[in-house]
Amino acid sequence: MGHKFLTKTEDLMQSKTKNLILIALFLALCVVVPIVFHSMGVGAIFLPMFLPILLAGFIIEFPYAILVGLLGPFLSSILTGMPPLFPTTPIMTVEGVTAAGLASYLYQRQKWPVWSSLIVSIVAERLSLIAMGFVIAPLLNLPGEIFSFYKIVESTPGILLQLAGVPIILKLLWQRKLTSR
Repeated sequence: MGHKFLTKTEDLMQSKTKNLILIALFLALCVVVPIVFHSMGVGAIFLPMFLPILLAGFIIEFPYAILVGLLGPFLSSILTGMPPLFPTTPIMTVEGVTAAGLASYLYQRQKWPVWSSLIVSIVAERLSLIAMGFVIAPLLNLPGEIFSFYKIVESTPGILLQLAGVPIILKLLWQRKLTSR
């Protein structure tokens, strides 16, 4: 009995340590990946921060993945000035929590396939952008629907990159046994 308790305790500690390391890795990617895209002048249209955020959702246990979506935009804003602290960072934070949380919940807890989890997560993330547009736009004296519609159209290449990139990166990680399905 005592041995089983120790084994479960050790497994729990290993799981928490693994999640903390992965959270740190994906937070670092939330800073570095946008720098690369923005240095090429394509940051806004390719949504680079959402690549590590979505990947975190598929790799890090729910609810730990939510931390990447929550902290990634703030950390990047503080360290690099991207995204601007207001109004973009709060909007991206809501989007990030939605994307990482939903991807993790659907894929890991509900056992949905990657594609279904990814598509639903991206759609929900974009809908959270629209919702935040209606919250933030009045503070800037802008009509919320214009703010949100523009951002959706502008981000089409980023959505396509997520749909193509996330499954490819996951497959490569699985093939190299760097993470498990």
